[in-house]
Formats: sequence, C-alpha cells, structure tokens
Amino acid sequence: MISIEIEFSSPDTLPGVLDILAEYGDDATVLSGGMSLLPMMNLGLATPDRVVSLNRVGTLCSVTDDGDELVIGSRVRHAQVAADPLIVRHCPALSSAAKRIGDVQVRNRGTIGGSVSHADPSADYLPALLASGADIVLESRSAGRRRVSAAEFFVDLMLTAREPTELVTEIRVPKLQPGWGAAYIRFARIEGSFAIVNAAAILPGRGPGGTLALGGVGGRPVTADIAGLGESGWDDASVAAAGDAAFEASANARGDTMSDAEYKREMARVHARRVVRAAAALAAQP
Repeated sequence: MISIEIEFSSPDTLPGVLDILAEYGDDATVLSGGMSLLPMMNLGLATPDRVVSLNRVGTLCSVTDDGDELVIGSRVRHAQVAADPLIVRHCPALSSAAKRIGDVQVRNRGTIGGSVSHADPSADYLPALLASGADIVLESRSAGRRRVSAAEFFVDLMLTAREPTELVTEIRVPKLQPGWGAAYIRFARIEGSFAIVNAAAILPGRGPGGTLALGGVGGRPVTADIAGLGESGWDDASVAAAGDAAFEASANARGDTMSDAEYKREMARVHARRVVRAAAALAAQP
C-alpha cells in the first residue's frame, strides 16, 4: 500500500510534461501505464516525491508509417503493439514480443515507452528492438529532440541513456525488408512472468547477414555475432554456430532468483537456435 504523500501532475500536452521535467529533473518520476512503477511503489522499492502522468497526452498514442520505418508513440499500449496492422506487417518481431507480455490486464494498460524506459533486462521488447535496429527518440525542453539507437540507449540494469529532463516520446523501428524473416521467442517458468531468456532474430531469405539479439543474460540486451553464417542457408551447422555465438555473447550473464548465470547461457544457446530456425523458416516463405 502506498502510504506517502506525492505531488501528482497530469498535463494534457507534451510541452507541459517537458516543463515539469525541466524544473524538477531527477525529483520527477514519469508515470505511463504504471505496470512497473505502481508495484514498486506498493513494495516500497520506489518512493517518488513527484509523479508526472502521461495519460492525458494524446499525441503520444499513435502508430504511423514514415517511409522506411514505423513511428510508435511512447504511450501506445502493449495490446495495440500486438494487434496494430502496421506493426504486425512491418515489425512482426515486436508484435510477437508484445503478445507475450504479462497478462491481459498488463497488456491493456502497460505502454511500450514505459517498458523501454524501465529497461528491465528480461523485458520482452528489448531484444526485438535491438535486433530490429530501432531508435529511441528523446525530447526535452532545453535540448529538443534526439535519436539514440537501442544499442546505445540500454546501458545496464534498469539504466538508460535518458537524461533526467528528457522523456521517451517515440520508438522508430525500421520496416522488415521484403524476403526477410523475423521471430521472437521467450523462455519463462510460468506464462506471464519475466523471461529467464528471450531472443529475437531477423534474417534474410538468402545469403549471410541478419541480426540475433538476446535478453535476460545480463544488465542489458546483447547481440550475437552471426556475420557470415547462413551463406548457404540455415542448415544444422549454421544454426548450431548461431547458438554458440549466443553463448559467447552471454558471457556476462548474471544469476538471479530464477536461475544461475551458467543456466542462462545454456538457455541462450538453445533459444538462439530456435529463434534462428523460426526466422529462417519465415524468410523462406514465398
């Protein structure tokens, strides 16, 4: 139960939010869907003095086609990410990740921007964004807009490149190229819990290339080096090599209450193989 006094603000415009962040910086905590912040407050793990709600800022709720990429507003709910026709068609790994988040209540309340900003290393979006080459757009009153690649945005355990006066306003995701395949999988003890390991792969229909990213194996999502693999197709040897690359990329895995570090590395190997097979199969479809 929350038993502390909190200064609560709910501006109805983005400039109003940025004004508050400019004034209070670290002393202001942003509330989007609340699926991470409110449980932490209930447990006493977060005790903010000032909460700034985004729930009246309608300009952050859209999904738009911007040529070679999709622009996803930070307040777009997980359920919309899972079902939006543009995302399903052009960013299928992200859509698949959204479908696996929490339970139906969480998916209908939580937001992509909130999950990205919280940066739990086991969160479903993180490897999908990393594999897709997504950018995170940040805005502040003093510095304006800046784009940060997902690889640079996720720094460590619940630590990002966002400055205290900045707000995540958009996630910009490159569209899947024609003839490529994208897949996302996760491994968890029970449905709806955070993943022990999760993985996303984006592969071309022919030739080497593509990306493989993993979550849950350290303080931030990581990419596995699969350059040169799949040149003659994704046969058993190439798939096994991708699994080995995932094992190496997970060298900094950390144990937690769900498993130890070595188990995470082995599961990274297993699920890297599975996600590569899935992405390759989709790329091979006419």
